[in-house]
Amino acid sequence: MKNPILFALLLTLAGLSSQADKIKIVLVGDSTVTDNAGWGLGFKQFLTDDAVCTNTSQGGRSSESFRREGRWTNALALKADYYLIQFGHNNEPGKPGRSTDMPTYVSNLVSYVEEARAIGAKPVLVTPLTRRQWDKEHPGKIKSSLAPYAVEVRKIAAEKQVPLVDLQARSIELCESLGPEKCLEFSPPKVVDGTNTGGFDGTHLNAKGHVLFARLVVNELRKACPELAPVLRAEPVIADPVAKESSYDAVVSADGSGTHSTVQAAIAAAPDNSTQPFTVLIKSGKYEGQIIIPAGKQHLRLIGEETENTILTYGLNVQETNATTDLRFKGTGVIVLADDFHAENLTFENTSGDHGQALALRSDGDREILKHCRLLGWQDTLMINNGRLYFTNCYIEGRVDFIYGSATAVFDRCEIHSKNGGHVTAANTPQDQPYGFVFISCNLTGDPTPWINPTNTAIAKPARKPLADLGRPWRPYASVTYLNCEIGSHITPAGWNNWRNPTNELTTRFAEFNSTGPGANPEARVKWAGQLTAEAAGKMTVENILHGSDGWNPLRPAE
Repeated sequence: MKNPILFALLLTLAGLSSQADKIKIVLVGDSTVTDNAGWGLGFKQFLTDDAVCTNTSQGGRSSESFRREGRWTNALALKADYYLIQFGHNNEPGKPGRSTDMPTYVSNLVSYVEEARAIGAKPVLVTPLTRRQWDKEHPGKIKSSLAPYAVEVRKIAAEKQVPLVDLQARSIELCESLGPEKCLEFSPPKVVDGTNTGGFDGTHLNAKGHVLFARLVVNELRKACPELAPVLRAEPVIADPVAKESSYDAVVSADGSGTHSTVQAAIAAAPDNSTQPFTVLIKSGKYEGQIIIPAGKQHLRLIGEETENTILTYGLNVQETNATTDLRFKGTGVIVLADDFHAENLTFENTSGDHGQALALRSDGDREILKHCRLLGWQDTLMINNGRLYFTNCYIEGRVDFIYGSATAVFDRCEIHSKNGGHVTAANTPQDQPYGFVFISCNLTGDPTPWINPTNTAIAKPARKPLADLGRPWRPYASVTYLNCEIGSHITPAGWNNWRNPTNELTTRFAEFNSTGPGANPEARVKWAGQLTAEAAGKMTVENILHGSDGWNPLRPAE
């Protein structure tokens, strides 16, 4: 073709068209459907290039909690052609927040069927993978606690004329044909809080089980949905696929399918005084309680599966304690004492509320990086006590002094959200430290509050925002700078607060450069805070601010 641009465009359109023509399959279910602990990864190996599969299953979820958390809504938004739906394990009794009675289980599955059909998709019901529970009275036979759930799924499939994959029956047949000893080959070790109990997990699957049980699903699906036969391979592309979790040093999952069920246990497993990264994947879920990263656990990396759904939460303020509170760190959720800490895709929150100091995160280490994280609280949400830190694409919210401490920190392209006015920062920068907190290309936002009509008449008034300030000095030489930031209307025109001490005005190092937005008001700012020149602002780069004596640059790829 003579026109190379047109040729490239045609190739792009052809690629888009071929992608659109693929059959889309979505997997929905609990940990026994996931890629790392179930048959999901193996299932993908049986698909031809004419089909694409998205696995939305999540460990520890029941038919009820999967819906309640919005995961089913998200799955429907994928607009797939087929939805394979398997629940039961976490509907069983004894699972707080997940267990349901049988009528609720049935009702949920019926809703899954009807709602999938409502978007033009074809639901396929899958009976739950058997637990490998061997019957003591009948050696070699399985007595599955999930049998009643399988019965109900079969009934729903018949009544609603839904294709059925009877994985419960087929997995029992397979396991009984192999026998208890042979089944151990695809059973992961039973791990409790990072400790291998010496037993085997009879529910989940290791790498040897992914394809083995996926084959059962594929064979059943080929019969239940014969129109899918052309996109189902007779043999897998990869005979022994490895889930992404294998690339991590530890995996935390509340449902027990990871190497650890608590974050603290995974931290304890990291080697002491290491010079190499120890990377922990934290599966989606809410992990409650205080977490401490000791000084000896350098180069620890905590990577969340999803920022908004991987939550490290704590609910006490500094006036409160419980049996698990380290009294050195009252009112603090996560405490980082080690250097070279890295966090990504995590939410740190303190839910104590607006009544006193309640920290979501405290950092005392050096060379810390947080990417795509959320920090939620009210007073003193984030304490950066020492060292150098780099925050990028993070969301931080609070009310009183919710970013405070003596560290040098750069906040790069973050959203800083004030709740009901207050003070954004309270820096405690030492006099001989050139930089404190530097906000680069950040967006400062605030909560709106409704106008209250004192006469109770129907007079429409626009919402107003309680005023906050950019910061106040915790100590006299506090250093805070905003560069190229979008400032919301919630920020007071004066901009800064002297903390009821006029002598602070002689020593603080507060400044802005090129602030924009409705809260940017250089003419009205207090006279003791500065407006930087372009030359001075140009020197304030991430590297220059954070390099220190060791030349640290968080933007440079790790070697």
